[in-house]
Amino acid sequence: MTAATAAPVALRHRVAKAGSWVLIGHFATQSVRLVTNVVLARLLSPDAFGLMSVVYILVIGMALFSDLGINRSVVQSRRGSDPDLLDTAWTIQVIRGLGLGAVSVIAGIVIALAAHWGLSSAKTVYGDPRLPWIVAAFALVAILAGFESIRIGVAKRDMQMRLLTKIDIVSPLVAAVAMIAVAWFFHSIWALVAGAIVAGAVRCGMGHLVLPGHREKLRMVPDAVTELLGSGKWILMSSMLGFAAINGDRLILGGMIDKHSFGLYSVAFMLVNTLQVVANTLCTSVAYPAIAEVHRERPHDLATTLQKFQWLYDGLVVLLAAILMTAGPAIIHVLYDTRYQGAGWIMTVLAIGAVGMRYQMVEQCYQATGEPKYIAFANLIRLIALGLGMVVGNHFFGTPGAVWGIALSQYGSWPLAWWFKAKHHAFTWRSEMMLAPALLAGAFIGWLISVALAWLLPAHFLH
Repeated sequence: MTAATAAPVALRHRVAKAGSWVLIGHFATQSVRLVTNVVLARLLSPDAFGLMSVVYILVIGMALFSDLGINRSVVQSRRGSDPDLLDTAWTIQVIRGLGLGAVSVIAGIVIALAAHWGLSSAKTVYGDPRLPWIVAAFALVAILAGFESIRIGVAKRDMQMRLLTKIDIVSPLVAAVAMIAVAWFFHSIWALVAGAIVAGAVRCGMGHLVLPGHREKLRMVPDAVTELLGSGKWILMSSMLGFAAINGDRLILGGMIDKHSFGLYSVAFMLVNTLQVVANTLCTSVAYPAIAEVHRERPHDLATTLQKFQWLYDGLVVLLAAILMTAGPAIIHVLYDTRYQGAGWIMTVLAIGAVGMRYQMVEQCYQATGEPKYIAFANLIRLIALGLGMVVGNHFFGTPGAVWGIALSQYGSWPLAWWFKAKHHAFTWRSEMMLAPALLAGAFIGWLISVALAWLLPAHFLH
């Protein structure tokens, strides 16, 4: 084997190994979350899930509005193992975490004042008296995230996913035990808050205790700061727009519809979002490091590498999304009681929207090739499509129209992905050939699942 062929073979081996660990971790963590959510649905009311959905959006929004892409820069940089770069990256991350903690407390105070002055309706989640206290409590989650080991980014760069997967499994498992215990004894939404704090603490502690490599120190090296923040403006803009495009649906719906209906939407979103979790993990932890390495060392192989990752995405994520399109209502019937049955059709529509995210693989190339501005453009397009879709859909068809507008907005950035692929000679019929078979196979499998569930568990489908 020549040196020219040895590198791609070695990369394929590392990608396969990392991808296997990612799938194992995803299956384990989503199984834990699914069981936990089903149990908690018996102990808590639907409005608790809607309220926590808004809390997570607000907290994630604060994080993304201060995102400078430190971890992604560590993955992309040729100095990714340099102690100067790593210490500087961790120091910036710690400062950001402390700042986000302070912002969470301030946000809680602002929400409380808005409710007190009558600026938010008591019928919506924004007028719930529990919301300010929960948002403030998430300050601890932000601080814990800031102190996470920077070795997590190094492990992603090297596609060493075994230990990361163990951390990703243990933290939600311990959090699940904490949530169920608190919910069992108190039947309170604070069970979900406790779970988030416990998960953050376990992840932070394990990162420092389990991962090998350079032990972080609080220090700033000027040239490392310059490198890490070099493309920060585009990453920050992309994160802000991405947050609005991905989470704008729940932010807007939370103020448009009643708490019960929003809780149903949140349950459907939570189930479909498991696809996004595995997709994002595959993209950021496997595809992005591999594409960045190919672009650094063998740029002529970029198109072929992207094509193979697109096949993987379509054969896995699009297939699962198509299954949820037809099996979604049946799954809701089996897993949840009658209070939640209205989430079935929402799950079908959101699964159609999940297919629209299939070009996440292309978007990994935007930064890997040193063009992060295109990530910002893609998120801006999706945000505009989301706003128009929700407003027009709600105006003509009410809540169902708004949900369809949310789903279809995910397709808005496809033309940009097509243009980018054509620019890099990667837009071929071979790269798109998996889409139709994955959709058809998934829809058929989902239909079979629905029929099987109705036959095996008829009592769940009688009400």
